Amino acid sequence: MKVVREQTGHSIRRLAQAAQAAVGTVGHWFNPPVASPSVRKRPVSGDEKLHEQIRDLCARARREKYGHRRIRAELRREYCRRVNRKTVARVMRELNLAQPKLRFKPKRPPHVEKMRPEGPNQAWQVDMTSFPLADFTPLFLVVVLDTYTRKIVGWTLDRRCRASEWIAAVRLALEAQGLTTKEACSGLTLRSDNGSQPCSKKFVEFLGTTGVRGQYTGYGAPDDNAFVERVMRTIKEEEIWPNVYESWSEAHAAIDGFVQWYNNQRIHSALGYQTPNEVEQNWLTLKVA
Repeated sequence: MKVVREQTGHSIRRLAQAAQAAVGTVGHWFNPPVASPSVRKRPVSGDEKLHEQIRDLCARARREKYGHRRIRAELRREYCRRVNRKTVARVMRELNLAQPKLRFKPKRPPHVEKMRPEGPNQAWQVDMTSFPLADFTPLFLVVVLDTYTRKIVGWTLDRRCRASEWIAAVRLALEAQGLTTKEACSGLTLRSDNGSQPCSKKFVEFLGTTGVRGQYTGYGAPDDNAFVERVMRTIKEEEIWPNVYESWSEAHAAIDGFVQWYNNQRIHSALGYQTPNEVEQNWLTLKVA
């Protein structure tokens, strides 16, 4: 093939057509093999002086946990050296100085102790559930329960499930129970799950201003909030699921009526077949006596 090309001067494409072969294949016959690519030089990251400077910065006190961005900033401050961020990160990895990403998560036990209050307004639990209207608009119900009397001390029903709705439910509960000062709330513990609303800064700050002690359940431990979880099931089974509500006002009126009946007339086996209000009143009577 080389002899034919030298004699005729035909192009590689013409020869490929004549030989019924690919153009690239025929071109490979004539062109010399490509040399293996050489290792790309890294003049900056391969600088031993840079290695020493980064090693020195990472070894200093209180800098052991610095990431490559801070070390890069320290290089500019200490050595007046401007280096690409990726170069610093590469050098730190080569020197085993790179730190793993820290994922902060509050440490909680797998379970917390069961609430055993000795009277009302000592241990509350709060939780939220949702259900749809007839047109599938979701509504969110937040309930605050006293674990001693099983009384629903506060609740809200809204189309949104922000921390504001949780705060409103707790505020209504405190006002209904006459806990309007920090001194009155000092002996109260409010337990919730690890949802975004009770863990929010806004909700935590609210508890701090009222004097209520906040408490969280363990991760993935719904039994730690068993009292309010059970009353949520009762509300659904006895009021929400058997009915269909056309509007928020209709649902709100229905749940308000159920809560009044629940606190005043529904007897509980765990309370010796008394109502929540009866248990609360009996405790207050004994306390006065």
